[in-house]
Amino acid sequence: MADRVSGEDGVSALIAQAYDAALGRESWPALLTRLADLLGGDAAATLHPTGTPLPRDGAVRIRVDPGYVPLYNTHYHATWPVLPALPRLPAVFVDRAAVPEAAFLQTEFYNDYARPQGRHSGLYWIDVDRRGLAAHLSVWRTRRRPDWSEAEVRLLRQVGPHLGRALKIADRLAAAMQPRPPSAVDPDIVAPQERACLAGVARGGSSKQIARQLGLSMHTVNAYLASARRKLKAGSRSEAVATALQLGLIEA
Repeated sequence: MADRVSGEDGVSALIAQAYDAALGRESWPALLTRLADLLGGDAAATLHPTGTPLPRDGAVRIRVDPGYVPLYNTHYHATWPVLPALPRLPAVFVDRAAVPEAAFLQTEFYNDYARPQGRHSGLYWIDVDRRGLAAHLSVWRTRRRPDWSEAEVRLLRQVGPHLGRALKIADRLAAAMQPRPPSAVDPDIVAPQERACLAGVARGGSSKQIARQLGLSMHTVNAYLASARRKLKAGSRSEAVATALQLGLIEA
């Protein structure tokens, strides 16, 4: 278990898969399955892109009873006993560390929602902003193996921030697909060569491949991409691509 959870290659591959999911090159359920495999393979997982369920459910789930999804959206999300403690909690935590186990096991959330699905102990990543709970991930185990190791908590600490960024990228890309008025596009914000390099990234190219396609050095490509990121106020290449797509500077 420790080797599987702590292996840097596995964690790096999982992080890369998150950004691939954001760009539509990988499925979100496949990402959650890989995460569950790293955590032992028998866990159920749900990734919520928002804090409050939307009219159109947008969560990604694996190994979850679909009959409980509408019940969660209409009622049980508001009965989660950890909710009052959220402002004081770290980004990654085990539910039993936030609410004493004896109290947790007496709650409506546990007895009417979690336990009937075979869930017993949850490991969470949360993204809390000024409006409260934003994106969050829950991974649940059964009574057979209820404890979470420090290595497993550490894994989610490494992956969680990337999940948050990937969800924001996916949201930007979805917005980019919506019709927009011509006035929303500023064609001069990014230089033509910078746009060409961003388009290469959008097609999955590495700096070396893009340099070969454009007849530039790899150093020049990296410089153009760094400049585009600054202009678009993006934290990564993927975010810069998403922003450029949203602004209509490049085509998907």
